[in-house]
Amino acid sequence: MAKHLPRGIRGITFRVGKRLDRAAVSRAHDVFYLSDAWTDATWLGAQALKNPLDLWIYQEIMFETRPELVVETGTYRGGSAFFLASMCDLLGAGEVVSIDIEPVRGDYPSHPRVTYLGGRSSTDPAVVEVVRARAEGKRTLVILDSDHSQAHVEAELAEYAPLVPVGGYVIVEDSNIGQIRKDLLPGPLEAIEAFLAGAKGFEIDRTREKFLITHNPSGYLRRVH
Repeated sequence: MAKHLPRGIRGITFRVGKRLDRAAVSRAHDVFYLSDAWTDATWLGAQALKNPLDLWIYQEIMFETRPELVVETGTYRGGSAFFLASMCDLLGAGEVVSIDIEPVRGDYPSHPRVTYLGGRSSTDPAVVEVVRARAEGKRTLVILDSDHSQAHVEAELAEYAPLVPVGGYVIVEDSNIGQIRKDLLPGPLEAIEAFLAGAKGFEIDRTREKFLITHNPSGYLRRVH
């Protein structure tokens, strides 16, 4: 029957449908985020504090790009570093450097592929120098999940994005927080916008948002040149 509708009516129906879809996805995101269910996500017993749909995307990116080094800012309980190291195990190569401003905890998951750098900011010049030395000559994936203020995320992007090769990714996490917490703005999303306005080598890869409910909207940044 739809094929017999006048073109104008079909167009209106399509646009209304798309708006309803966006509203449904937005509502589903809010319900999921506010449920705090994702805060109980664990990887082999270690608290990961991630959206599992995003972690699935991470393993797809790692399989496709085969990073030799994964740089993670923001360790928390170490579950996500453990997950990333496990993916390296499955791929047969790679190591993880996880950075947190808090001192290294004794209960972090232990894994031979993971190095924890604790007690200093991810933008501390000494930390940046250590990471640059580890990244030299290696395919590097960068995941930013520490202080979510715009200023800090911009500073992280300035330091770590240049480590990523063409075809590789910088993932800016929690760019969704402004949707839930207006008091936390400006945050990662605004940092992404400012970064892309000045950086010519990166673009947003929307295909990485295919599961619709992501904590990182506009945050999958692929280096194109």
